[in-house]
Amino acid sequence: MLLAAFAFDLLRREIELTSEKSVDVKLEAAFGNVTLTKGDAGKVVVAEYWRTEEEKQKLHFYYDVRGDRGKLQIEIKETSRRNSGNDAAVWKEMKGERGDFEDRQWNLKFSDAIPMSYDIELGAGKGDFDFTGLKVRDLKISSGASAVEFRMDEPNRIPCDYVTIESGVSKFTGSNLVNLNFKKLKFSGGVGAYKLDFGGELQRSASVDVEVGLGAVTLYIPREIPARIISDESWFSTLDVDDAFERTRKKSVYETADFNTSNKTLTIRVESGLGSVRVRSR
Repeated sequence: MLLAAFAFDLLRREIELTSEKSVDVKLEAAFGNVTLTKGDAGKVVVAEYWRTEEEKQKLHFYYDVRGDRGKLQIEIKETSRRNSGNDAAVWKEMKGERGDFEDRQWNLKFSDAIPMSYDIELGAGKGDFDFTGLKVRDLKISSGASAVEFRMDEPNRIPCDYVTIESGVSKFTGSNLVNLNFKKLKFSGGVGAYKLDFGGELQRSASVDVEVGLGAVTLYIPREIPARIISDESWFSTLDVDDAFERTRKKSVYETADFNTSNKTLTIRVESGLGSVRVRSR
């Protein structure tokens, strides 16, 4: 069976790196599939968005540099609160045909030359966020009815003080989270299935708060990372910890054998409503 050919516009936006020493990124996607990766070091961001000719949605940019700090806001919505104020940036529109196109696709590539703080909101759709190689100073991800995959396959070259992840009626999978080099990470899950893999290089002691409502969360912790699990263990939730952790004299506290003799440790506090929590070593 032959697939019908559809005409699409490829909207492309580039912002050149100039005098910025850091950038604050605000990303809002009400719908669609969003891919985020490392890109050209000389460009703050390169964004591409496929859309049909009939669609009225646009890729909205707002960028400003004050002093040595840039502020970038990117939106895909039915309407935008502001129009683009940066006429110097490059817009390109090209015709194309994609027979296998199903959902709106949004590709973002960020510079790895300077630190960036990311605030990402994803409504309905999918997120594929590969922060490998990027300098992440702070990170917030909020997803609604969506499926998000996150990974950080190399150690962050700068400290990332705070990471906040909020996942609603959705799925979230995080790989090599320790590579973010965070001081504190907070994960909040609603009704969904969540996998948090704390693989990577532990560069300093770090703490994690995990809150889950009706969902199910699985925590994966490498055996070489000294770790402690602190749980509320309420009557309405279930906690399943494997034999790599020993229960201490304190109620609801589990530790690896090397936790109290290590300089760099990972402490995870777990609070579950009606959900379930599994802790697995690997």
